[in-house]
Amino acid sequence: MGLSLAASFVFLPPDQTSQASSKHIFWDERPAKAPGGGVRRPFLWFSSPEPRDKRTVIFFHGNAEDLQLIEADLFLFTKAMKCNVLAVEYPGYGLSRQSKGSEEVSFAGVEDVGMHALAYCCQEQGIHPSQIVLHGRSLGSAPVLRLAQQAYDLLRWEIGGIILQCPFISIRQVAADYAGMAGSLLIPSDCYNNMDALQRLCPKSGGRFVPILILHGELDKVIKPYHGRALLQQALDSGHPAIEGHFPSNATHNHWSLREDLVKPADSFLQRHVEGWREEVPWLGNGISLRCF
Repeated sequence: MGLSLAASFVFLPPDQTSQASSKHIFWDERPAKAPGGGVRRPFLWFSSPEPRDKRTVIFFHGNAEDLQLIEADLFLFTKAMKCNVLAVEYPGYGLSRQSKGSEEVSFAGVEDVGMHALAYCCQEQGIHPSQIVLHGRSLGSAPVLRLAQQAYDLLRWEIGGIILQCPFISIRQVAADYAGMAGSLLIPSDCYNNMDALQRLCPKSGGRFVPILILHGELDKVIKPYHGRALLQQALDSGHPAIEGHFPSNATHNHWSLREDLVKPADSFLQRHVEGWREEVPWLGNGISLRCF
Protein backbone atom coordinates (compact mmCIF):
# COMPACT_ATOMS: atom_id res chain seq x y z
CA MET A 1 0.00 0.00 0.00
CA GLY A 2 1.46 3.37 -1.01
CA LEU A 3 1.38 6.49 1.16
CA SER A 4 -1.40 8.05 -0.90
CA LEU A 5 -3.66 5.07 -0.24
CA ALA A 6 -2.56 4.89 3.38
CA ALA A 7 -3.65 8.52 3.82
CA SER A 8 -7.25 7.48 3.19
CA PHE A 9 -7.04 5.17 6.22
CA VAL A 10 -4.99 7.46 8.47
CA PHE A 11 -6.87 10.75 8.12
CA LEU A 12 -10.47 10.70 9.38
CA PRO A 13 -12.09 14.16 9.20
CA PRO A 14 -15.25 14.71 11.25
CA ASP A 15 -18.41 14.10 9.26
CA GLN A 16 -19.92 17.53 9.85
CA THR A 17 -18.45 20.92 10.55
CA SER A 18 -20.21 23.86 12.14
CA GLN A 19 -20.85 26.81 9.87
CA ALA A 20 -20.65 29.28 12.75
CA SER A 21 -18.10 32.03 12.34
CA SER A 22 -15.50 32.84 14.99
CA LYS A 23 -13.43 35.95 15.57
CA HIS A 24 -10.51 33.68 16.42
CA ILE A 25 -10.40 31.95 13.02
CA PHE A 26 -8.48 33.72 10.27
CA TRP A 27 -7.21 32.87 6.79
CA ASP A 28 -3.65 33.34 5.60
CA GLU A 29 -1.54 32.65 2.53
CA ARG A 30 2.25 32.63 2.30
CA PRO A 31 4.18 33.48 -0.90
CA ALA A 32 3.97 30.71 -3.49
CA LYS A 33 7.70 29.93 -3.49
CA ALA A 34 8.02 29.85 0.30
CA PRO A 35 7.80 26.57 2.26
CA GLY A 36 4.10 25.83 2.74
CA GLY A 37 3.16 28.80 0.55
CA GLY A 38 0.75 29.27 -2.33
CA VAL A 39 -2.42 28.07 -0.54
CA ARG A 40 -4.91 30.08 1.49
CA ARG A 41 -5.58 28.20 4.74
CA PRO A 42 -7.63 28.65 7.94
CA PHE A 43 -6.02 28.89 11.39
CA LEU A 44 -7.24 29.45 14.93
CA TRP A 45 -5.40 32.14 16.92
CA PHE A 46 -5.67 33.05 20.59
CA SER A 47 -3.51 35.86 21.93
CA SER A 48 -1.79 35.62 25.27
CA PRO A 49 -3.44 37.50 28.16
CA GLU A 50 -0.16 39.46 28.26
CA PRO A 51 -0.15 41.59 25.06
CA ARG A 52 3.64 41.64 24.67
CA ASP A 53 4.12 37.96 25.39
CA LYS A 54 5.77 36.15 22.47
CA ARG A 55 5.62 32.65 23.95
CA THR A 56 3.55 30.60 21.52
CA VAL A 57 2.19 27.07 21.17
CA ILE A 58 1.41 25.76 17.68
CA PHE A 59 -1.23 23.09 18.21
CA PHE A 60 -1.86 20.09 15.94
CA HIS A 61 -5.15 18.40 16.82
CA GLY A 62 -6.11 14.73 16.77
CA ASN A 63 -8.18 12.79 14.28
CA ALA A 64 -11.94 13.29 13.84
CA GLU A 65 -11.54 16.89 15.07
CA ASP A 66 -11.30 20.28 13.44
CA LEU A 67 -10.66 23.87 14.53
CA GLN A 68 -14.26 24.65 15.40
CA LEU A 69 -14.64 21.51 17.51
CA ILE A 70 -11.56 22.30 19.61
CA GLU A 71 -11.99 26.08 19.86
CA ALA A 72 -13.58 26.18 23.32
CA ASP A 73 -10.94 23.91 24.84
CA LEU A 74 -8.09 25.87 23.29
CA PHE A 75 -9.52 29.10 24.70
CA LEU A 76 -9.22 27.66 28.22
CA PHE A 77 -5.79 26.24 27.43
CA THR A 78 -4.56 29.69 26.31
CA LYS A 79 -5.75 31.35 29.51
CA ALA A 80 -4.20 28.63 31.65
CA MET A 81 -0.82 28.56 29.90
CA LYS A 82 -0.72 32.35 29.53
CA CYS A 83 0.73 32.22 26.03
CA ASN A 84 -0.33 32.61 22.41
CA VAL A 85 -1.85 29.57 20.73
CA LEU A 86 -2.07 28.96 16.98
CA ALA A 87 -3.98 25.84 15.90
CA VAL A 88 -3.62 24.41 12.40
CA GLU A 89 -6.22 22.75 10.20
CA TYR A 90 -5.32 19.72 8.10
CA PRO A 91 -6.21 19.59 4.40
CA GLY A 92 -9.64 18.04 3.95
CA TYR A 93 -10.72 18.88 7.51
CA GLY A 94 -13.27 21.44 8.66
CA LEU A 95 -13.09 24.84 7.04
CA SER A 96 -10.19 23.87 4.79
CA ARG A 97 -12.40 21.57 2.74
CA GLN A 98 -14.99 24.31 2.31
CA SER A 99 -12.62 26.78 0.67
CA LYS A 100 -12.25 27.34 -3.07
CA GLY A 101 -9.39 25.27 -4.48
CA SER A 102 -9.13 23.27 -1.25
CA GLU A 103 -6.37 20.67 -0.91
CA GLU A 104 -6.91 16.93 -0.70
CA VAL A 105 -5.80 15.35 2.53
CA SER A 106 -2.25 13.99 2.27
CA PHE A 107 0.89 13.57 4.34
CA ALA A 108 2.71 16.18 2.24
CA GLY A 109 -0.23 18.56 2.62
CA VAL A 110 -0.11 18.32 6.42
CA GLU A 111 3.63 19.05 6.34
CA ASP A 112 2.96 22.14 4.22
CA VAL A 113 0.35 23.34 6.73
CA GLY A 114 2.91 23.02 9.51
CA MET A 115 5.51 25.07 7.65
CA HIS A 116 2.82 27.64 6.84
CA ALA A 117 1.89 27.97 10.52
CA LEU A 118 5.51 28.31 11.63
CA ALA A 119 6.25 30.92 8.97
CA TYR A 120 3.18 32.92 9.97
CA CYS A 121 4.24 33.00 13.62
CA CYS A 122 7.81 34.02 12.83
CA GLN A 123 7.22 36.40 9.92
CA GLU A 124 3.86 37.99 10.71
CA GLN A 125 3.78 37.84 14.51
CA GLY A 126 7.52 38.46 14.97
CA ILE A 127 8.00 35.42 17.19
CA HIS A 128 11.46 33.88 17.39
CA PRO A 129 11.48 30.09 16.72
CA SER A 130 13.06 29.50 20.14
CA GLN A 131 9.87 30.91 21.73
CA ILE A 132 7.66 28.44 19.85
CA VAL A 133 6.53 25.10 21.26
CA LEU A 134 4.97 22.52 18.95
CA HIS A 135 2.13 20.58 20.62
CA GLY A 136 0.81 17.51 18.84
CA ARG A 137 -2.09 15.47 20.19
CA SER A 138 -2.56 11.89 18.98
CA LEU A 139 -2.42 12.09 15.16
CA GLY A 140 -0.83 15.54 15.56
CA SER A 141 2.25 14.06 17.24
CA ALA A 142 3.59 12.90 13.87
CA PRO A 143 3.60 16.21 11.93
CA VAL A 144 5.01 17.97 15.01
CA LEU A 145 8.14 15.81 15.07
CA ARG A 146 8.64 16.24 11.34
CA LEU A 147 8.11 19.99 11.48
CA ALA A 148 10.85 20.46 14.08
CA GLN A 149 13.32 18.64 11.84
CA GLN A 150 12.12 20.25 8.61
CA ALA A 151 12.32 23.76 10.08
CA TYR A 152 15.97 23.21 10.92
CA ASP A 153 16.87 21.45 7.66
CA LEU A 154 15.24 24.04 5.40
CA LEU A 155 15.51 27.27 7.37
CA ARG A 156 17.95 26.60 10.24
CA TRP A 157 15.17 27.57 12.66
CA GLU A 158 15.57 25.91 16.06
CA ILE A 159 12.22 25.25 17.73
CA GLY A 160 12.00 25.91 21.47
CA GLY A 161 10.30 22.66 22.46
CA ILE A 162 7.84 19.87 21.67
CA ILE A 163 4.87 18.44 23.58
CA LEU A 164 3.65 15.02 22.43
CA GLN A 165 0.25 14.14 23.88
CA CYS A 166 -0.99 10.56 23.40
CA PRO A 167 1.69 9.90 20.76
CA PHE A 168 2.14 6.63 18.89
CA ILE A 169 5.21 4.63 17.91
CA SER A 170 4.05 4.40 14.31
CA ILE A 171 0.83 4.03 12.35
CA ARG A 172 1.85 0.45 11.61
CA GLN A 173 2.11 -0.28 15.35
CA VAL A 174 -1.30 1.27 16.00
CA ALA A 175 -2.71 -0.96 13.25
CA ALA A 176 -1.05 -3.97 14.90
CA ASP A 177 -2.82 -3.13 18.18
CA TYR A 178 -6.18 -3.34 16.43
CA ALA A 179 -5.70 -5.80 13.57
CA GLY A 180 -2.69 -7.87 14.58
CA MET A 181 0.68 -8.03 12.86
CA ALA A 182 -0.74 -9.47 9.64
CA GLY A 183 -3.15 -6.56 9.24
CA SER A 184 -0.48 -4.01 10.09
CA LEU A 185 1.64 -5.11 7.13
CA LEU A 186 -0.80 -3.28 4.87
CA ILE A 187 0.62 -0.02 6.29
CA PRO A 188 4.01 1.14 4.90
CA SER A 189 6.72 1.09 7.57
CA ASP A 190 7.55 4.75 6.92
CA CYS A 191 3.94 5.92 7.39
CA TYR A 192 4.18 8.38 10.30
CA ASN A 193 6.91 6.43 12.08
CA ASN A 194 7.37 8.56 15.20
CA MET A 195 10.11 6.35 16.58
CA ASP A 196 12.31 7.09 13.56
CA ALA A 197 11.38 10.78 13.58
CA LEU A 198 12.19 11.10 17.28
CA GLN A 199 15.50 9.32 16.77
CA ARG A 200 16.56 12.07 14.36
CA LEU A 201 16.18 14.59 17.20
CA CYS A 202 18.52 12.65 19.49
CA PRO A 203 22.26 13.51 19.75
CA LYS A 204 23.54 9.93 19.41
CA SER A 205 21.85 9.77 16.01
CA GLY A 206 23.75 12.82 14.82
CA GLY A 207 20.68 15.02 15.18
CA ARG A 208 20.09 18.16 17.22
CA PHE A 209 17.96 17.75 20.30
CA VAL A 210 14.80 19.71 20.99
CA PRO A 211 13.33 19.59 24.53
CA ILE A 212 10.45 17.08 24.43
CA LEU A 213 7.67 16.35 26.92
CA ILE A 214 5.61 13.18 26.45
CA LEU A 215 2.13 13.14 28.02
CA HIS A 216 0.08 9.96 27.91
CA GLY A 217 -2.95 8.96 29.96
CA GLU A 218 -2.76 5.60 31.69
CA LEU A 219 -6.42 4.94 30.79
CA ASP A 220 -5.96 5.64 27.07
CA LYS A 221 -7.61 2.80 25.13
CA VAL A 222 -7.26 4.42 21.70
CA ILE A 223 -3.46 4.69 21.69
CA LYS A 224 -2.23 2.60 24.59
CA PRO A 225 0.25 4.26 26.96
CA TYR A 226 3.03 1.81 26.10
CA HIS A 227 3.48 3.85 22.90
CA GLY A 228 4.42 6.96 24.88
CA ARG A 229 6.65 4.97 27.24
CA ALA A 230 8.49 3.33 24.34
CA LEU A 231 9.19 6.70 22.70
CA LEU A 232 10.43 8.09 26.00
CA GLN A 233 12.73 5.13 26.65
CA GLN A 234 14.14 5.18 23.12
CA ALA A 235 15.05 8.86 23.43
CA LEU A 236 16.63 8.33 26.86
CA ASP A 237 18.66 5.41 25.52
CA SER A 238 19.79 7.63 22.65
CA GLY A 239 21.16 10.25 25.03
CA HIS A 240 18.49 12.90 24.71
CA PRO A 241 19.32 15.39 27.51
CA ALA A 242 15.94 17.11 27.80
CA ILE A 243 13.10 14.64 27.44
CA GLU A 244 10.59 13.80 30.16
CA GLY A 245 7.37 11.84 30.46
CA HIS A 246 4.21 12.34 32.49
CA PHE A 247 1.56 9.61 32.60
CA PRO A 248 -1.52 10.81 34.53
CA SER A 249 -3.36 7.91 36.14
CA ASN A 250 -6.92 9.10 35.41
CA ALA A 251 -6.51 10.53 31.91
CA THR A 252 -8.04 8.77 28.91
CA HIS A 253 -7.46 9.57 25.24
CA ASN A 254 -10.01 12.39 25.15
CA HIS A 255 -10.50 13.52 28.74
CA TRP A 256 -7.79 15.24 30.77
CA SER A 257 -7.76 17.54 33.78
CA LEU A 258 -6.60 20.88 32.46
CA ARG A 259 -4.67 21.79 35.58
CA GLU A 260 -3.22 18.53 36.88
CA ASP A 261 -2.72 16.50 33.71
CA LEU A 262 -1.69 19.15 31.22
CA VAL A 263 -0.88 22.68 32.41
CA LYS A 264 1.13 21.81 35.51
CA PRO A 265 3.50 19.29 33.88
CA ALA A 266 3.76 21.29 30.64
CA ASP A 267 4.53 24.62 32.28
CA SER A 268 6.99 23.06 34.71
CA PHE A 269 8.84 21.33 31.87
CA LEU A 270 8.91 24.40 29.64
CA GLN A 271 10.20 26.63 32.40
CA ARG A 272 13.09 24.24 32.99
CA HIS A 273 14.04 23.61 29.39
CA VAL A 274 12.79 26.40 27.10
CA GLU A 275 14.33 29.85 27.36
CA GLY A 276 11.82 32.64 27.84
CA TRP A 277 9.25 30.32 29.45
CA ARG A 278 9.87 31.53 32.98
CA GLU A 279 6.84 33.49 34.18
CA GLU A 280 4.53 31.92 36.73
CA VAL A 281 1.28 30.63 35.26
CA PRO A 282 -2.04 31.20 37.09
CA TRP A 283 -3.62 27.75 37.46
CA LEU A 284 -7.27 27.12 36.72
CA GLY A 285 -9.51 25.14 39.07
CA ASN A 286 -9.07 21.43 39.63
CA GLY A 287 -12.52 20.60 38.34
CA ILE A 288 -11.99 21.71 34.74
CA SER A 289 -11.72 18.83 32.28
CA LEU A 290 -11.16 19.19 28.55
CA ARG A 291 -12.62 16.93 25.88
CA CYS A 292 -9.97 17.42 23.20
CA PHE A 293 -7.15 17.18 25.70
